[in-house]
Amino acid sequence: MDFRNFKYFEAVARLGNITRAAKELNMSQPPLSQQILNMENNLGVMLFERHKKGVILTEEGKLLLQKVTPILRQYHELLGYLSDPQNLVMGNITLAILPVFSATIGEALAHIWSENINIHFSIKEGHSKTIVSLVQSGEAHLGITRLPIHNTELNYSILGNDPIRVVLRKDDPLIAKEKILPRDLKGRPLVLIRGSTTHSAFAQIVQRFEEAKIKPTIIGHTETVLTLLKMVKHGPGIGLAPQSGCYQSTDGLEIVPFGESEIYIPTAVIWRQNETNPTVLKLKNLITKYCAIK
Repeated sequence: MDFRNFKYFEAVARLGNITRAAKELNMSQPPLSQQILNMENNLGVMLFERHKKGVILTEEGKLLLQKVTPILRQYHELLGYLSDPQNLVMGNITLAILPVFSATIGEALAHIWSENINIHFSIKEGHSKTIVSLVQSGEAHLGITRLPIHNTELNYSILGNDPIRVVLRKDDPLIAKEKILPRDLKGRPLVLIRGSTTHSAFAQIVQRFEEAKIKPTIIGHTETVLTLLKMVKHGPGIGLAPQSGCYQSTDGLEIVPFGESEIYIPTAVIWRQNETNPTVLKLKNLITKYCAIK
């Protein structure tokens, strides 16, 4: 089995169809099918389930794809570096971020370019679990996400602590308060971010209500802070969300601190422990510098 087999396998796995993969690889379908079969025979496992409409990765195939993807990425990075002898472009970098950090990462990249560091970037957005998965698999070089990540294959550098805020319409009487306490929200419909009920910071929110002997009236969750802002503006609820995302669209809304003391969500840039790409490591340091939450 040689390096070409990895390329063949990745193309078939990505496209889910041997015929389409063969076309992309500029080869005919029968030789590609034979190459995949030879791989399976050499490894002693089935990599794909064959169906009339295409192929689906087996569990063994999924595991192999996780290992092959970063190898192919590093190979293409090396080709790009060798084809750029003057090193005018340091590299093609993929960043996986939470949507709320799109403006922050844009500002950071502006600072980076001002230092004459020429990087071609690709941005992927998703939830924390998606970001961790993308970085771990090698599909993204760096990620910006919430902590904790519970992954021993990744390193992280904390960018700062993001305080929880209450999001209200401007016609809500509560906007007159300097801070909003759990008792102020008794019986009021609350909207949270999806997954927040299991997040440590939002567990603290629930705990604050319990300490005040109040059961929070949670009427729903949203996928993103931006959607939460729209729900609060046009719906019946009051939002609880990280401050970093609350200023994406404040028209008609007021942002107020929550509780007697702050509740924070730690945010970090993450990367693989075995990362050796100097461009990635340098960009990680620059993101830590320019994306710090203050």
